[in-house]
Amino acid sequence: MKIKLLIMIMIVLTLGLTACGNGNENGSHKQNEPQTTAVNADPQKVYKNFCISCHGNQLQGGEGPNIQKVGERLTEAEIVKRIQKGGGGMPPFQVALKEEELKALAAWLADLK
Repeated sequence: MKIKLLIMIMIVLTLGLTACGNGNENGSHKQNEPQTTAVNADPQKVYKNFCISCHGNQLQGGEGPNIQKVGERLTEAEIVKRIQKGGGGMPPFQVALKEEELKALAAWLADLK
C-alpha cells in the first residue's frame, strides 16, 4: 500500500514539474539566455568594461596607445585580431569577450577616423 502511494506521489510530482516548463514554445529567448547578435552588444559599454583603463575615457591613451582614430590605421578585421590576440603590450581578450561584443567593439573602433 505504501509503495503504491509513493509511486502515485512520484507520478504526480513528475507531471507537475513537467508542466512547469519555461514557456518557450514560441521560440523566444529564455530570460537568462544571452543574446547572440552583435546588434545587442553596446560597444561603448564593452569599451568601458575592458578598455578604458588602458586607452582612457576619451580613447586618448595612457598605459595603452591613443585609439581615437584607430580606423585610419587598422581595418575592422585587424582590430578584431588585435583584440583577440593582443600584442604590443596589450593582453588578449579572446576569452573575456563574447563574439558579439568583440564584433560590435571592432566595428565601432573601425569607424573612428
